Amino acid sequence: MVTTAAVTRSLDVARRTAATRFSSMLIVVLSLSSPANAQTSPPAFPTEGAILARENDFLAVWDVTRASEATAPLEELTMDQVSVTLTPAAVKVTGPDGEWAIDYEPLGFVRFEPRGTIRSIAAVGDTPSRAVVFQIKTLPASSWPMTEGIPGQFPRAGAVKLFEVNGIRVWDQTWAAGVPIANHLHYAPTAAVFVSGGALRTIDKNGTNPPFSRSPGEVISSTSPMAIPHEEEHVLGQPRAIWLELTPEHR
Repeated sequence: MVTTAAVTRSLDVARRTAATRFSSMLIVVLSLSSPANAQTSPPAFPTEGAILARENDFLAVWDVTRASEATAPLEELTMDQVSVTLTPAAVKVTGPDGEWAIDYEPLGFVRFEPRGTIRSIAAVGDTPSRAVVFQIKTLPASSWPMTEGIPGQFPRAGAVKLFEVNGIRVWDQTWAAGVPIANHLHYAPTAAVFVSGGALRTIDKNGTNPPFSRSPGEVISSTSPMAIPHEEEHVLGQPRAIWLELTPEHR
């Protein structure tokens, strides 16, 4: 019997303020399948309820609505994937041996599942679960060139590193009034989904740029180095995003 592990992680954001963040991490380990099960389980994507939101050389990003189903089919994950909950709900995760667990996924809940995982997942109750799922297609071959004296995008003010696994760093970012993000460049491919909306603006050598808005569920990504260092600052609302930063370490 060959087994792997599916690891789920969540960040409790109920007690969040502009200056202080309290978090609790839930880790659930599920037994997974033997190679025999893998032969009969369809891939997780494409699937009913999933819309391809964005795709590039590094990622495929799906906007997924999970309905309540008593017998959701088993699916095999063909890539490492990270899921971020947009609509809080309880979900039932069932392994190929019939073992199951019910997790309540609050807004911003982050679930990592490695390639080869076989499981079914469905909402429990009347509230469908909505999540954005990042499939990791590949990692960068090497780090992007760095500019002396200019730090990278992470770590930075307002960003909490949730975990790092298989070359994927996951950050929970909030922007707050009066807490600017220092001048930086992007030295690695990144992608993010906004779980709360608001308005931001950047400041670079040419001055302060016009504000731009971000909406809940909006997905953004960066696949090449940025030419101009810039700062970021909060303008309106309570913007919050879950970021994926891809590194070459596990390539």
